[in-house]
Amino acid sequence: MQNRVMSSVKTITKNYWPCFLILLAFIGFVSKSLYNYPVGLMALMGAYTLFRSPRIIFKDKILKIFSFVFLCLWLPLLISLPDAVNKAHSAHTVFPYLRFFFAGIFIITELNKNPERIRFIVTGLFYIVLFWCVDASIQFIFGKNLLGFPYQPGHITGMFFPRNTIAHICAILSTFIFLYGYNNFEKKKYLALSIIPLFFVLLLSGRRAAWVMLALSCLGFISYSFYFTNNKKHFLKLFSITAAILVVLLSSTIVFHEPTNSRFKVTLGLFSGNYEKINAATAVRLPIWETSVSIIKAHPVNGIGPRGFRHIYEDYAAEDDYFVNIEKAVPSQPHIIILEILAETGLIGFFGYCLAFFLIFKLLIKSRDRKALTPYFIPVIVAMFPINTHMAFYGSIWSSMTWLLIALYFSEMKRISANN
Repeated sequence: MQNRVMSSVKTITKNYWPCFLILLAFIGFVSKSLYNYPVGLMALMGAYTLFRSPRIIFKDKILKIFSFVFLCLWLPLLISLPDAVNKAHSAHTVFPYLRFFFAGIFIITELNKNPERIRFIVTGLFYIVLFWCVDASIQFIFGKNLLGFPYQPGHITGMFFPRNTIAHICAILSTFIFLYGYNNFEKKKYLALSIIPLFFVLLLSGRRAAWVMLALSCLGFISYSFYFTNNKKHFLKLFSITAAILVVLLSSTIVFHEPTNSRFKVTLGLFSGNYEKINAATAVRLPIWETSVSIIKAHPVNGIGPRGFRHIYEDYAAEDDYFVNIEKAVPSQPHIIILEILAETGLIGFFGYCLAFFLIFKLLIKSRDRKALTPYFIPVIVAMFPINTHMAFYGSIWSSMTWLLIALYFSEMKRISANN
């Protein structure tokens, strides 16, 4: 019996060891920097792969397009460096950014050595995100999570304690919850219940940027499911029942949970037409966006360099700026992706971003199996959505997340191409 177990463990390890490394990177987002270690290790192995076979970049169509997409986002960073307002800080972003290219090479090549590996990743992400959400729900209900991390009123953290980034990470990975449930629904109908802790935690988090990402993910996956399902009447019936349950859950949370109720009322200020209410609804971000526009006008071509926003904010802020005069701490980024790209890498960065978007979308349109590829496309587009207001696009956390998702997308594209 023991030998059989050991044999099974060895077989699983041999077949799926790259998957465990990738999943460790996703698990590492519970901390501020742990994800860097598996990403760095994958980058080293990807660099070794290219060192041994440098021509694969030119011979393999998928790797070639992946390389073009990477250059679309990285070259503007490099071009912005000579005029960066803080060259040391920008250089610390520009050159380590190369690790995402090599890590992507590793992920794409290794996942395609075994067609089951990417399915293993989806299954792993499903259980990881579900565990995070159940754990955070326990934290809210009982005051502590499974590791004893306390619940702080209005800030649900779960395994991410003391940071409340759980909402952002779970929102961007929500598509994998939907995908696993969708693929296994016929045999395991109870999987539909997995969306309840996901929505519960994201709503309680009060993170409006996460709400937007979850809404985009839901819209994308619902459209995908309806388009590709064979029995649309049955799908609409199931969707209506699920939507009704979620509406009851979300409405009850908004009504009876005071912090969520307050945030929801403040968020409604977006539709008021009043500057102060809109500013409150955007978490006092209007002054940041106004300053960003001033910076863009002054540095339109190649911007101020990645992560340079904080170093030049006061020079372009209004005299009565909230963060300069009241908060006494300037923001580190514009808090909206498109403004961050334009401010820090200029029109060159904006063009590269649009071209990367185009190349990624073109792959989907030309794919012979869009049903298989679309679920991997959705989180990439949500991560790169131009009006996201969460973490910095060029920051370590969101760059790592974005490139992991892009690598999974290209891995599935390569699998489809190989099958065809």
